[in-house]
Amino acid sequence: MAAAAALALAGWSGVAHAQSAAPAGAAQVAPASRGVAQHRTAQHRPPLSRLAEPPPRSPLSGLDAAGRPVCGDGEAAGPAALTALAAGDEGFVQLLRERPEEGFRCAALFPGPAATAALREAAPQSPYDAVGAADQLFRRPGGGAVVAAALRPELLARALDSGLPFFETRHELRRLLPPQAFRLLEIRAGDALTAAFARDPVTFAARIGALVDGMDEDPSTDRFRIVAALPAEHLYQIVARIGPQLYTSSFDGILDVLEAKLKRQRRSFLALAGEPETAPLWADFFVAAVAGGRADTLFGPAAGDPRRLAAESVRALLAAERAPDPPIIAAALADAMEARSEDARAALAAAMAEQSAAPRSPSVTATVALAAGLHAQRHAQQHAGRPAPSPAAVLLASPLTGDPLPIPAVPTLAEERLFSGGVNLQRMTFYDDPDGRATFRRFLSLHRGAGWTVEERPGFVLVSSPERRGRRIVIAADIPWAGEEGRKAVRAWLAEQGRAPSIVIHRGHSYHEDETMPEIGPGTALVFWGSCGGHQRLRATLDQAPDALVLATSNIGTSQINQALLHTIEERLLTHGTIDWEAAWTTVRAQVRDRRFSAYQRPDRNSTLLALRAWRTLLQSAATPARAQTG
Repeated sequence: MAAAAALALAGWSGVAHAQSAAPAGAAQVAPASRGVAQHRTAQHRPPLSRLAEPPPRSPLSGLDAAGRPVCGDGEAAGPAALTALAAGDEGFVQLLRERPEEGFRCAALFPGPAATAALREAAPQSPYDAVGAADQLFRRPGGGAVVAAALRPELLARALDSGLPFFETRHELRRLLPPQAFRLLEIRAGDALTAAFARDPVTFAARIGALVDGMDEDPSTDRFRIVAALPAEHLYQIVARIGPQLYTSSFDGILDVLEAKLKRQRRSFLALAGEPETAPLWADFFVAAVAGGRADTLFGPAAGDPRRLAAESVRALLAAERAPDPPIIAAALADAMEARSEDARAALAAAMAEQSAAPRSPSVTATVALAAGLHAQRHAQQHAGRPAPSPAAVLLASPLTGDPLPIPAVPTLAEERLFSGGVNLQRMTFYDDPDGRATFRRFLSLHRGAGWTVEERPGFVLVSSPERRGRRIVIAADIPWAGEEGRKAVRAWLAEQGRAPSIVIHRGHSYHEDETMPEIGPGTALVFWGSCGGHQRLRATLDQAPDALVLATSNIGTSQINQALLHTIEERLLTHGTIDWEAAWTTVRAQVRDRRFSAYQRPDRNSTLLALRAWRTLLQSAATPARAQTG
């Protein structure tokens, strides 16, 4: 085996792990990460009018859709590598000297013996970059010696730096090193990372989050090893600082590891909320956890004392010096009052009433009133036959705190908003990754099977329903492998037709959401974020479409649930011309029987969406008298 030979050359004793081929569909990571990124595969892009899925291509050669050379990780060569290509072997030597990570990543573009010699010379200075490129290096003559030059124990230990280089290449190192040596190096890497995080938590929270996100297709035991190496306080900071930006699966995994560590240490979330070192970030942690659908984790077995934790949380959230974001805080409080812990619910309401009654800023009073209004509305919706307010609502509406803030009515999805000339026009976005291609194929198959027509256009398809009761649905969907050109083609077609979609549907991972945002216009009536954690897009969506309803999940989104929801929406649109959310939710719940459906937020009952809209209305009403007085 090439790996065993490399170990022998490097002087390691013991039996090496047998080298195995990179698994199909291996994790995709941020370009800044080593190692795991080498498993990416590139794809040919066919003529835009072809619906046939493009065949796979070796990542070690060829060009991408823009005509740029592709490196060993399937990504295009950067400017530095392109400059080196133009200069030949001398340029490659300079690239390895100035940008070793880019040099090893793009080593396949320099196949000659002189380049191999340069790689062998550079490996001892940049051992983790060499290890990260091991799979492609083993494919070239003399590549095993390059890897061997990087595997010397003193080099790997000396180059640990912050510890991140080890975790970025852990996948390769586990195969290349003897087990005992690997474990010892991992311990040292964990210690180095802990120290580096303590020095610069902001930077390392983001870098660790990016690495965990990039390993979203790896087994959890591998994906969260870097998290397991850190103390509970560091995991707490990661959630508090970047929780809302993490993939939902990353967020859940990190929070699960944190909870497990607290239990092993016989500590609690209450300790984190109250200890001087961690208390300043508790409000951010609370909002991230509740918005991520994990309120029951906070007030569960690891809470410590749910009542005290609730009181500490309210004090942190409403602290005057915090300058809180009122609608986000109010929505988090309202959602937290849905926790299963009765003690937590009662304590939250009592603490909110106490904080509001104290001499505080008008913003705090309004935040509590908004949270109370959201809670009262939800209670009324859930107990339609029993109009009596909940105990929390009674407490929050005491003479000391005033009445709950009225929640504006949800914009209606009237037929005239959704249909024009009997046609409901929808815009659906797909993206070029394995899940995106599979979802697109499933989308076409299901609609063809239901008698819908599929009209192929350059870069996109028009999928049209049979007419029912004088209504039709037309879905303009870009072909995943057409990329941005496909989306441009759809926009050009819409402009030519003089039409704008009333419904925009995102059918991709959360890291593609930025590319869907331009499809949302001021008149969009409904936006469906089918991605994990689409809840984080509510404010941005309302900024672009103030009267839109938004269907999103606060946690993991699944293709099965998305498809059930979309099919139900299509059926109700064709039959009734609008959407009854109560009926739609009942239908989907009976179909999917998946606990993850509970994370999907009904557009008419989404606390954050309602809070953002209510706060905007409050600010507008407050500004009107001011303008009148000025005039």
